[in-house]
Formats: sequence, C-alpha cells, structure tokens
Amino acid sequence: MDSNESKFQALRLQRFYLAQLSYAITYVVIGAAWLAGQYNASGAMAASHVLLGFSLQAVLFGILKSGLNLRFKDPSLTSLQMVIAMLLLTYLLAFSGEFRGSLIMIYPIILLFGVFQLSRRAFLTHAGLALILYGTLILFNTFQDDSTQALTVHLLEWFVLACFTGWLSFFCSYIRELRSRLQRRHNVLQTHQTTLRDMMGQLQSLADTDGLTGLANRRYFLSEARRRITLLTPGRKVGIALIDLDHFKKINDIHGHAAGDEVLKGFAEVARQNLREEDMVARFGGEEFVVMLDNSDLAALHQCIERIRTCFAGTCYNVAGAEVYCTLSAGLNLVRPDDNLEKRLNQADEALYCAKDNGRNRCEVYEEAYA
Repeated sequence: MDSNESKFQALRLQRFYLAQLSYAITYVVIGAAWLAGQYNASGAMAASHVLLGFSLQAVLFGILKSGLNLRFKDPSLTSLQMVIAMLLLTYLLAFSGEFRGSLIMIYPIILLFGVFQLSRRAFLTHAGLALILYGTLILFNTFQDDSTQALTVHLLEWFVLACFTGWLSFFCSYIRELRSRLQRRHNVLQTHQTTLRDMMGQLQSLADTDGLTGLANRRYFLSEARRRITLLTPGRKVGIALIDLDHFKKINDIHGHAAGDEVLKGFAEVARQNLREEDMVARFGGEEFVVMLDNSDLAALHQCIERIRTCFAGTCYNVAGAEVYCTLSAGLNLVRPDDNLEKRLNQADEALYCAKDNGRNRCEVYEEAYA
C-alpha cells in the first residue's frame, strides 16, 4: 500500500469511527426506551439488538483494518455500511413504542453518509430502500394490529419520511454537482499551475543558457561561480580557465558564419565530454569560454584543459565541403575561499593573453597561482 492509499485508508477509518458515534447514540436510545417501557420486548431482546450491532461493526472494522476493503469497487464500503445501518434501525423501530415517529428521522441521517461517495442513482436507490423497509414494517404491524388510527399515523409518518428523503435526495444532488464543479475547476487550476511552472522553468533555462551551444551563459556562470566560492571550506580551491578559440574571425571570414557556428558547437561538445558532472563550462561571449573545476589544483586543472585542447585541435568540422580545424588558447588560475571572482578572472585573462603571445594553441598559468 503506497503513501497516498494509506492516507485514504486512514480517512476511511475516520469516517467509520464517526459512524460509530451514531451507533453509540442509538444504543443509548435503546437503553432509555427499555427503561421507559417504550421498548416492546424483553431486556434480553434489547441486549441482542446491541450485541448484533456490535458484531456487525466489528466485522466491518476488521475488513477496513486488514485492507480487505481495497478489493472492492468502493473501498469505503459506503453502501454496505448504509444498508446494515438501515436494517438495524428498522429492527429497532419494530420494537419501539409510541416514540417511533421520532426515530424514523435516523434514516435521513444514515443517507447523509453517502452524500459524497454514492452516485445520484445509488443515493436514490438507498433512499427508496429506507422507504421500502419502513413501509414493510408498517404492513407487518397492520397485520398484528387492526387499528385504523394507528395505520393512519404510520402512513403519515411514512409520507413525512418520503418527503424528507425526496428533499434530501435533491439537496445532495446539488451538493454533488457543486463538488463536481469545484473539482473540475481545481483540476483546471492545477493544470494551469503546472503549465505556468513549466513555462517559468523554460524561461529560466532560456535566461541561463546560450542558445547556440546549449552551455550556460555569462550571467549564469558568474552567479553560480560566486555561490560555489562562498561554499568553499578552508584549504579547498576551484580552478578556472578562460578559453579563446584561435583565429576564429578568420574562420568566419573564409568559410562563413555557419562554419563558425559549427566550431562553437563542436567546442561545447568536446568540453562536455571531457568534464565531470560537477564541473561547469559556459560561453563567456563570442568565441570565449570559461571553465570551472570543483576541488581542483593546478596540476588537475592543467591536465583537464590540455585534454580539451588536444581533443578540440584534432577535430575536423565539415562545412559545405570544406574541412575546418581550430585550436584554442587558455589562461588558468585558482580561486580560494573569500577570493574576489572578478580579480581571479582578470588574472586568468592575463594568462590567456600570455598564451596568445607565446604562439597560441597552448595553456598558460597565472604566475601567482603557484604561490
């Protein structure tokens, strides 16, 4: 039984306990009627009535508690509980004295338990059953007592019961329809909320992602990098690398912007394949990219960027029949707890310019990073 079903099962038991309160009141009425001489049977018969009610409810409790009710179409056993209650009530009315007319209104109380669980047809069926049971009791009493006055009173009671159950059926139909409308509106609202969350997620993704390469953009990188730096513990460092694609403008001028786009997307793919899941790569602008390695030192950072550089330099991009190759230059630096991110990026940029000046297609480390 999953968690949702467990919650529903607990709710069914709560409704069952609520019904027991009605039974308890009925047992008190039986005792009071017997003491007042309005229970037309022996004390043993009154006790048997109470014992029968206890036994049937104990069986229902066992079914609900064991989970056997889940095998039925209606796990709440609403119809079964209502039928048992009406039969027990009719049994009580059969031995009731002059105050029987007051007890017939328990029938509508029993019907109220089916307001939210039963369909309109099922509710009308149970209302009809209540009228049939009380009508049968009237016929039974008529054969025992030929008093015309008593029959008139009983028929009047049946008529009042029929009017009240008819009104109750109409009222409950209205309640069910109102509940159904509210449920539909709730479902529509949930659908709209889900759609809105999805759209907000898509907008957030568009705001954080470079449309061409699918990498994080500059804004997202700076925000996420600052967050990660604030979480650094003493002694831990992250590595950053500013990467610039060599002679990228020349590729655009000679082969066109379509070729340049393929090279940019190609670099993004190479970077993703050579980085760990917890590392981050972003397009910093134009043909410039930035990489952040979690929990890194210079050796690990240099090895990682060298692997990306070698793989990228050996990749051929075929655009409109032309074979296009490209290389990259990178400036490396380390960031420690409480470091200023912009300062470390500027230092990595200095190392990048050093790599350009030293012939490109190489990685250079900012000198102070050795300290």
